This record gives sequence, structure tokens and C-alpha cells, in this order.
Amino acid sequence: MKQKNLSDEMDIYLMQELNFKAHSQLQIEFDPVRWAQLNPWLSEGQADDRIPMNGSVKDSGGIPSVQRAFARKSHQTMFKKWSQARRD
Repeated sequence: MKQKNLSDEMDIYLMQELNFKAHSQLQIEFDPVRWAQLNPWLSEGQADDRIPMNGSVKDSGGIPSVQRAFARKSHQTMFKKWSQARRD
């Protein structure tokens, strides 16, 4: 069995001490005003140009699996229309 010597224990203590000091120095309080001044391009709003959509599907009147198939087909059709309009 290997015995610990004083040098190993001191090295471990120093490493823990340095790790604690480095970690505590990283804990700087966030200043939102300073951040906004340093990063003005990130704090500006961005236009929302998305078209509002109602994603619900009409009730097909069938059992749940038929309802899901109907919804899937409807979503595929709407995506195809959107994709073609986007290319035009």
C-alpha cells in the first residue's frame, strides 16, 4: 500500500485552493445595462414576419387513427402550398 507523503497532500491542498479562487473570480454579477451598451445589435427587436396560422384540423368524424391520418394529409397539403408560394 502506498503511503501519502506531505508533498502530495500539500499539492492537493494548493490545487483545491487555486480552483476555489479561480471559480470565485468568475462569479461576476450580471449588469444588463452594461451588456446592452456593449451589444446594441443583440438588444434590438426583430420583426416577426410570420403569417399567423390556425394549425387545427377540422374534425373528420372518424376514429382517432382516421383523424390523425386526415390531419397529417391536411398538414402535408398546407406545407406544399406554403413551399410553392415561397419559391414563387
